[in-house]
Parts: sequence; structure tokens; C-alpha cells
Amino acid sequence: MANGTRLLANGFVLLWLLVQVAFGEPNAACKKMPALVKDDSANEKCCDIPEIFSNETLHQCMEEVERTSKPQVQKSCEFATCVLKRQKHLKPDGTFDVEQVRSYIKDTLKASAEWKTLITSVVLDECIPMAEKDTPGMANQLKSAMGDCNPIPALAFTCSAARFYAKCPSKDWTGSKKCDEWKQYLSECSLSVEDLNEMYVQIESQKLT
Repeated sequence: MANGTRLLANGFVLLWLLVQVAFGEPNAACKKMPALVKDDSANEKCCDIPEIFSNETLHQCMEEVERTSKPQVQKSCEFATCVLKRQKHLKPDGTFDVEQVRSYIKDTLKASAEWKTLITSVVLDECIPMAEKDTPGMANQLKSAMGDCNPIPALAFTCSAARFYAKCPSKDWTGSKKCDEWKQYLSECSLSVEDLNEMYVQIESQKLT
């Protein structure tokens, strides 16, 4: 589960910048976030998500980006790109290689048939299309902060991690009151870039209270 949590956390760092870019309106439900749990480990028990990428790959990419003195938002973007490139999920032009992603889920990912179906649907049918919807406009507005890093992979990461929680199979879900509140929230508030932006705003708001 640490896999999904780490990807979600890195995606939210990128969203700090996206909040400042003009988008549409989020789902109203996004403004009603459950209270954050101070102990991060408590959140990880909600859903037993399969290991999406190996810890070795995640550690190598984390070490690679942390060696630089670039802003944290750019490091998060480069982390996502690093992981996807190591798995050959990105084409030379930076777009997703959908067939490679599909093959990875089918042949490499160690997960049940139910999870593979869910992951395929979330990643290929929901999150990649959402993240790539306005790539040129988004990339142009973020260019000054992101440098040459394409923000789309990190957005797809964040979306996927949130949707895995929201659609977690009942057998892998704890069913605690707090977890159920988060599942309901993420079910309603992870469907667009605007939703993810508002989610980040709510997280920062709770940190200040």
C-alpha cells in the first residue's frame, strides 16, 4: 500500500502549482473533505492495494530526483516521469504508451484478476485520458515552474491512487468509519483535474487549522 500512498503524495505536491492555473469548477463534494488522520499509517490500512511498481524502482527514482536542488514541485514531476520511463510506459514524445501499460498490467503486475481489471479501467479508461485531455494548454501554463518536465504523468499517478481507494474491492477494504468516509469522498472527488485541485486546497486548509 505504500506504493499508492507515495504516488498520491508526490502528485499532490504537483497540484500545489495546478491550483494557481485557471480551470473549471470542481464537484461541490470536494469541499467536504473528511478530517485528516495525523498518523499516515492509519490511512494505509484502508485498502490493500497491490504493489503497482517495485519498491526498488521507486527508491531509485526518489534518490535520483532528491540529489538535485530543484524545487519540490519539479522533483515530484520528475519522479513520476522517472518511474514511468523505467517501466517503458512513456513514448519518446512523453505521451503514454497505452499498449505497453496494458501489457504491464496483464503480464507483469502481481495482482488478482479483479484488481487487474480495476487497475486497467482506472488507469487506461479514466486517469490517462483525464490527464492528457488538455496537455498543450496545461504544459504551457506550467512551463516556467516545471522546466522541461511534462506534468501529465504525475497527474495520472495522483488520479489513479485516488481512484484505487475509491473503487477498492470489498474483500480488500477494512470498512472502518474513517476509511468509509474517505472512500465516499474519493468516489465523488477524483474525477477531474479540478477535483484534484480542490482536494489539495482542502488538505492544505486542514493543515492550517
